[in-house]
Amino acid sequence: MEYHVSPLIKDQDPALISKPLLDDPYAYITKLDPLTRHEYYYITGKIEQGWITERDIEIVRFIFVHRWVTLSQIARIFFPESDREGTVRARTRKLIKHGLLRKITWSSYSNPKENRPSYYELGASGADILKFRFGAFLGHRDPRMPKETTMLFRMKYVITNELYIQLRESFNLVYFEFHPILTMKEEQQIPTAKFILRNPKGKDLSFFLICHRDEEKWLKTIRYHARFYKQYLENIEKDSILVVLVSTDEKAKLANMILEQEGAINTWFVTDEDLYNDNINLSQGFFFYDNDKKVYYDLQ
Repeated sequence: MEYHVSPLIKDQDPALISKPLLDDPYAYITKLDPLTRHEYYYITGKIEQGWITERDIEIVRFIFVHRWVTLSQIARIFFPESDREGTVRARTRKLIKHGLLRKITWSSYSNPKENRPSYYELGASGADILKFRFGAFLGHRDPRMPKETTMLFRMKYVITNELYIQLRESFNLVYFEFHPILTMKEEQQIPTAKFILRNPKGKDLSFFLICHRDEEKWLKTIRYHARFYKQYLENIEKDSILVVLVSTDEKAKLANMILEQEGAINTWFVTDEDLYNDNINLSQGFFFYDNDKKVYYDLQ
């Protein structure tokens, strides 16, 4: 569905229905910053002179794993000061100037007037720091040799990172891994993430996260997931819980219907709507369905 809207149509009152912010198949990139090229000796000089700080390097390491983040997410993790917006913007501009980060600006045919948060990804100099200072194998995550991807794929990371931040804020998050490989007999599945929360009594609770965006076959994929995780959670990791992250309540209901048809058990849901709702804390943001009624857990 992406890129099938004629780019020559410039109607300011689009006929398309507005889509959720991070679940929009009509999204497209309007500007992708060029990769700033610096020799590594130049970057090491900036580190020695203090122009590039240890916090900057931690941001690079974080974005290497978490792939795409927003300015707000960078601020909440790395700049906990109360008055931080101006500081973060200025610091981010320096990171882009030195090539540690790269900025992606985007819009959508479904609502071209709406302002959307830019995404930030690893830059060429940031990749060199990871490669030469930490010995990291970058593979297709090297921005100079990227794997082709879509906006919806980027959105999966952005909303998963929002969940990650709120997990850190609301719980004792002791483990978080993107795309672990799960094996059962001849089958393999790679969920969006695995995370572990530790309760006040010291018990670790394991969760597998599946994040779905508005892709053409997402309902078919959920049906396949349901069959696999029903068997996996019953036989391999019996105490783990499946979490499904979708954009809206409507899509959560569709996913729940398919999961129930396939007999999947112990499934929690969370939505973009709740994650971005200031009136809902994540400790009360997970829910399940009881006779098609949405029931929130109270994990406080």
